[in-house]
Amino acid sequence: MREGDAPKPTKEQKERSAMTTEELPHRFIKMFAFRGDTVLDPFMGSGTTSLAAKNLERNSVGYEINPEFIEIAKQKLNTKQPDFMGTEYEFLHDTVKGDVAAAIEQLPYQFKDPHKLDKKTDPRKLTFGSRIEKESEAEREEFFTVKEILSPEKVRLSNGLTVKLIGIKSEPFTHDKAVGYLTEKIKGKRIFLKYDKLKHDEENLLLCYLYLENKTFVNAHLVKSGLVGIDSSYEYKQKVKFLTLLGKVNG
Repeated sequence: MREGDAPKPTKEQKERSAMTTEELPHRFIKMFAFRGDTVLDPFMGSGTTSLAAKNLERNSVGYEINPEFIEIAKQKLNTKQPDFMGTEYEFLHDTVKGDVAAAIEQLPYQFKDPHKLDKKTDPRKLTFGSRIEKESEAEREEFFTVKEILSPEKVRLSNGLTVKLIGIKSEPFTHDKAVGYLTEKIKGKRIFLKYDKLKHDEENLLLCYLYLENKTFVNAHLVKSGLVGIDSSYEYKQKVKFLTLLGKVNG
């Protein structure tokens, strides 16, 4: 190893990066809960807190939105092997029924945050919940599905997020054809996003380069179709490329 080089984490370390050790929950459970009490873990992950509760003769309830952790938690808790305490396990899948917003409005007490939040979407936070890192950051892409084409430069994803395609400018005479082109090419398809230095426009929409799962560069193909213009109101990495493509189309 050369001087100054930091040791690289092994694959095993990376897969266990989201998992905490039992010592910390063990201490807190012992301090704040008696035998027979129920411990709530709203971010269960691999089940370490539940394991600590079990070993301290406490009951536990855990919530986790990432289904990948279910089997890991079962293995950690050794659910298939009966123990002398007669521990019982139950794994449930929650389903939300009815109008949640309407139900909240009927509650006698509701939390209203007086502080205005920055509504900009941080692209680093598009993935929610605990993660098991199976690949390097460079190898892993976060995939979404295109739900709706709002305009030649704006699309809505299946998670409800509206994004704006970098460098694309709608043209009045070809607007409908451009929407039809995108509908055929990307609606319902799996895509991933890449970003430039400027992350948001004046409407706080997330600016992105959009790629199909097979790495087809949608922004560039849309320009090559001749159905859109180029947004030259700001600087971005692919600006020269897009202008060159548009020049070839017009030429």
